[in-house]
Formats: sequence, structure tokens, C-alpha cells
Amino acid sequence: MARARHAYPQVEPGALAGAVPVIPAPSPAVTVRQALRRCRDAGAAALVLGPGRAVRRADLERAMAWGLGRLRAHRLALRGVPVVAAQASEVSVRRRLAGGAPMVLIAAGRRPVGVVEAPPDLARPLHSVARELERLALEGGEPDVWLLRLCGKVAEGMGVRVHAVGGFVRDLLLGRRTGELDVVVEGDGPGFARRLAEELGARLTVHAPFGTASLVGGRGPDGARVGRVDVTTARREHYRAPGALPRVERAGIVEDLRRRDFSAHALAMPLAPEAFGQLLDPWGGHADLEARRLRLLSPLAFVEDPTRVFRAARYATRLGFRLDRDGRAALGLALAVGRYPALSGDRLRAEVGLVLDEPHPWRALAWLGRHGALGLWDPRVVAGPRLDRRLGVARRLATRARAAALGLDGLTLALVAVLGAERPPVQRACLARLAFTGQPGRALAAMARGPALARWLAAAPRPSLVVRRLLPLAEAALVAAWLAGGPGARTRLWWFWTAGRRARPALTGDDLLGLGVARGPAVGTLLATLRDGTLDGRLDGAAAERALVTAWLRRKGGNT
Repeated sequence: MARARHAYPQVEPGALAGAVPVIPAPSPAVTVRQALRRCRDAGAAALVLGPGRAVRRADLERAMAWGLGRLRAHRLALRGVPVVAAQASEVSVRRRLAGGAPMVLIAAGRRPVGVVEAPPDLARPLHSVARELERLALEGGEPDVWLLRLCGKVAEGMGVRVHAVGGFVRDLLLGRRTGELDVVVEGDGPGFARRLAEELGARLTVHAPFGTASLVGGRGPDGARVGRVDVTTARREHYRAPGALPRVERAGIVEDLRRRDFSAHALAMPLAPEAFGQLLDPWGGHADLEARRLRLLSPLAFVEDPTRVFRAARYATRLGFRLDRDGRAALGLALAVGRYPALSGDRLRAEVGLVLDEPHPWRALAWLGRHGALGLWDPRVVAGPRLDRRLGVARRLATRARAAALGLDGLTLALVAVLGAERPPVQRACLARLAFTGQPGRALAAMARGPALARWLAAAPRPSLVVRRLLPLAEAALVAAWLAGGPGARTRLWWFWTAGRRARPALTGDDLLGLGVARGPAVGTLLATLRDGTLDGRLDGAAAERALVTAWLRRKGGNT
């Protein structure tokens, strides 16, 4: 029986509290299939490959479900996993989990004996972002702060919880402004969006099957326009195959953050009035922001959704972040998996478009080349210094063309820069992978003519011949000639773009009819002849052109 006022010793649980067994890898060459079988037989949650390196059983099971049993298990390893001694306190384990570690290994001496994984509902400490919100308001972001508070009040009235997430929170912590707000609702996302749209007077688009909605055109209390708001229902995701669109189901906010790509995006700011100004950081994303590091939440993140590679390029070049070592290993794994038949070419092509919308698209394309990510189009694509040089030439051409208002298509320029030096079969395979079919595909495939066209232009053909040959060609062929050619070829191409293709004779078709030329193909033939004479300096003005047409009519009359 307990005695009043008696001091009982407090027993603090050790590091092994809550730990589950682990097993060492039998050899570095163990496959996913073999590793999973051993984990199941031993009831182990992880396979330990060495100090601070382990593969989670859950990742082995996902890889097996996707038909990747022959892969070496070390391709799925987490590196830098914290290790604590078995005699350490449970607090030391929780502290590391709170810092964003996905798991903590427990060791007796040098022998791993258990692992503690971060559960999906692990309570994490909330940090304050009040200073960042104050700075945002002082720098002209009062409407943003007002909108955040309004979201919290609307959600409170509905009895649901809502959080700002993703890029908004990331940029808030980085001291950047963003024009959009992403919010996640634990509950009825579309219902919340409808109520918010009523408050803002915004136009609402609801995607009910996905539990999402978008609001645009809303206004604040002073009539000031507020930015776009994207609303998502908190969810977890399951991928039936690598590259497939996920199956989703409702979940809590921590599970919603767990499904995201990088830790820097697994951040949430509760908007409820009582929690406003706090930060939920389950996976250590704040520390990664400070280190300017892109860290994946799973070694299979690029496999389950390869389009994340293109997002990595965008964030790395826009924010000046680097992909960490585990991320580079995960990219290598994604490239080793293969072709991703469940990933549509339309999705890949859309990611290219998003890259081109970046402030520094050429840097992002170079990043993709340096990291081998263009192998997702076709493994035969060659990157390296050659690609860097071509991207540099393309960037300078884009800048010059923009200043001259030439209207060169950015997507064509980018694809030709990346693929123009590849062999035609590789070019065609990449275009097919990006779902360029029919006439658009044929127009881009004309890039294969670029090198031969550049050599012909370097031989200084007459201006009229340049116009006659280049006018019917697709833009991809001309861009490819620019990238493959030297100064002479580029001089003639620039002349064609800025002057030659718009050259016209002084006389018009109506003038020719007035001189007696019969309607029909002869009008077009004569106009082309007059243009050629003007370009080559043989005709100078309307009088000379009339004389040529008159002589032509006289000869034609004599022949008849």
C-alpha cells in the first residue's frame, strides 16, 4: 500500500523501451527479396547494413510489392541513422526522433539489438514562427497574415482543423514571399473551401474525387486582392506501381506531411486561433532549411513518383539548395528501376514546362543533366560537359531572341538544347516518351537536320537560297542548326529570323493582276522570283520589278 509523503524512486525507461528487433545483413549483396524474408522470419523491423545504415522492413515490403525483389537491399538504405547505447535513456531516443530522424538504432556495444521508429502520430514539439509572421506583415504581407487568420476562424466555426503547408511555410521560414497559399484540412476540404470562398468572394473550383479545391480572385476587408488558395483534404497515399498516380484516403496532418517529397515541405503551421504562430515539424524540415538541404522522406520517394526529380531540380536552383547524399542515392535507385510504364508522358512533359517557368530554367536543366535525371526520358541520353555547353548557348540565344521579340518557343529551344546532339533514334525515343506524337512530334524530330543545315549555312549561300530553304523548315531544325553551327551559320540564321523571313517584294499580288498576270500559280511564282531578286540585290524597287514582270508577260505572250 502506498504511503503518504513517501518518496518513491523514479524508474526511467531505457532506450530499449518501445524498441523492436533488428537483424544484421548476411552480406552486402543481399537482395530485397532475401532481406525481407529474413526480417519476416525474425520478426525484425529493419536490416542493419553497418554503423548508421539500415533498411526499414516497410521499404522492403513496398519494393517487393512493386516487383523489385532482385534489387540489392543496400539501395534502399537510410544513412546516418542515429545510434544510441542500450543503457541510454528513452529521452535520448525521443530527442533524436523529435529532431527528424526516421528511426534510432539501439546497440549493445557494437551489436545492434533494436530500433525505435517514428510512429505516424508521434507528437512533435511545436516551434514558434511568430517572428517570421511579424516580419511578413512589416514587409507588406498584412493581407497574407489576415488570410491565414481568416482560414483559422472559418475552420474553427466548422469544427475542423486547418494548416498552412508546403511552399508557403517553407518560404515564410526562408524570408521569401509567395503568391499562393496551400492549406490542408483535417476533415472536409471542399466544404471548408466553399465557406472560405463565401467569405472572400472568390471564384471556386472543386475537384471532389480528390478532395481538393482552388480559390482565386478573392478580396480582403479593404478590397485588396488576395492570392490564390489551394485547399487539400489531409490524406495518406498508396502507390500501386512505381510512377503510378497514388490511391488516397483521409488521414491526419502528420500522415499528410509524411507523404510529401522533401522534409522542407513536410512543415505545417496550425491556423486555429489558439495555435496560430506555431510550427509543426515532424521530420526535421526546419533544420534542413537552415542547412539549405533537400532531404527526401523515403529512399523510395523518387521511385514511387519520378516527377519529384524535376521538382528537386526546380527547388535546388530556385532556392540554392543541394540534394543530400541519401537523395543522390535515391535518384540512382530511381534510374536503375527502369522505364516506369505507369508514368505517362503527359506528366513528364508537364514537369518540363514547370522547369521552364522557373526564374533560372537553364540552371535547372543543367542540374538534371549533371544528376543523370534525363535518363528518365531514355537511358541513352548523354549529359556531361557537352550538354552544359549547349545549354549555355541556348540560354544566350533565348536572351537575345527575347530582346529582339523573335518569339522563339521556349519548350522547343530547351528540348533541342538537351537532345539536339543525340543520335536521331534517341531523339525520337525521348520525344515519344514525352508524348510528342503526330505533327508536334514530327516538327520536333526535325532537330535531326540541324547539323547538316549548319554546314550548308556556313558555306555562305545566296540570301534568296537561305530564305527558300529555311522558310518551310520547322523551328526545331533552325534552333538545332544554331546550336550546332559556328559564327557564319549563326549570322545567316539571325539574319533570316530578324529580316529574311519577312522580306517581301515591292509589288503585291494585286499589282501583278493589274499588270495582266492571270490568277493562279503564276502569281505566287512571280512573287517568289521578285523576292529572290530583291534579296540578292538584282532588283531595286517597284520599277525594276514591273520591268521584270512586263518582260515575263511579253515572253509568255510570244510563247503562246
